[in-house]
Formats: sequence, C-alpha cells, structure tokens
Amino acid sequence: MNKQQLIKEIAANGSISTARAAEALELVLDTLVRRVLDGDAVSVTGFGKLQAVHTPARRARNPQTGERVLVPAGRRIVFRPGAAFTAMARGKRPVPEAGRSAARKSPKSA
Repeated sequence: MNKQQLIKEIAANGSISTARAAEALELVLDTLVRRVLDGDAVSVTGFGKLQAVHTPARRARNPQTGERVLVPAGRRIVFRPGAAFTAMARGKRPVPEAGRSAARKSPKSA
C-alpha cells in the first residue's frame, strides 16, 4: 500500500474527503518524524513505539577489498510493534472491523 492508497482508505473508512484525509495523514507523519528526530520516543497504544537509537562508531570490513574501515557513529530508527498489533499478526487476536482502532476493546459507542 502506498501513501495515496492509504489516504483513500482513511477517507473511505472515516467518511471524510480525500483532502481532509491527506491533511490528517500529513499532520500525523510530520509530527511523528519531528518528535523522533528530536530524540523523543513516540508510543501509540496498541500500535507500537517509534524511536531513534544511537549507534556507536565501529570498525568494519569492506567485503570486496577486505580493507578495514571506520563506520562513524549515527542513529537509526527503530519500530517495535505493540502487544495488540503483534497478537493480531500472530492470529491470537481478531482484527477489528475497518474504521476501528486496534487498541480499542469495547464496542464503539453511538
């Protein structure tokens, strides 16, 4: 699924226009990226946790030449799926109907 397909599905499941769905998705993604790059961990109950992790400098070997090289310190982005997401992926928990949060356990109130 690409971004445009995701926007269309959000619009259909949320009964909103594609323009509003695109705006909402952009706001969520922009906030996630900015917070993670600022060093914060972003945790969404039932979905997972996204965070930047520091990687120290290390020595490595170029597999083509065998030459030893220094890999500089940096950071990588790590995603850890939440318990509900993992349980659904393993078939231990049913996937909720479209438009419902995976973290929600009680029926949607009217």
